[in-house]
Amino acid sequence: MTLLVGILMMLVAAAFVAAPFFRDAGDLTLNGVTSRDQLQHQKQEAYAAIKEAEFDHRMGKLSDADFAMLREKYTARAVAAMAALEAQNAQQRQASVGKPPASVAFCPTCGRRVPPRANFCPACGSSLKGVGMKNGKQKVTYRPV
Repeated sequence: MTLLVGILMMLVAAAFVAAPFFRDAGDLTLNGVTSRDQLQHQKQEAYAAIKEAEFDHRMGKLSDADFAMLREKYTARAVAAMAALEAQNAQQRQASVGKPPASVAFCPTCGRRVPPRANFCPACGSSLKGVGMKNGKQKVTYRPV
C-alpha cells in the first residue's frame, strides 16, 4: 500500500514538473500585467536578441547565414510587437476623440503653472486675485497641455 502511495506521489510530482514543457507558449500569461506591458517586453526582448546576435556575429560565433536568419526572425517579432502597440495607441486615440483637452492654469505674469484656486503664483508671488475677473468670478488663463 505504501509503495502505491509513493509511486502515485512521484507521478504527480513528475507531471507537475513536466507540465510547462507541454504547455503552448501562447497560453502563458502574467497576472497583473497588461497586454501593453507584454508587448513592450516582447519588443525589448527582440531588440536584445538582435543586439546579442550582432555581437556573436562580430565575434565570429555566428556565420553570415545564421546571423541573417536570427536577425530576420527577431526583427519580425519586434515589428509585430510595434504594430500591435501602434494599433492599441490608435484605439486609445479614437476613444479620446470628442473629449475636451485637459487645461492647466498659468500665471499671467510669469507664465508658470498655477494650482487650482491659488491666490498667489507659487513661482513669482504675484497676486492672482482680481486678475481676469469676469462677472465677479476669477478667470484664470488656461492653455491646452
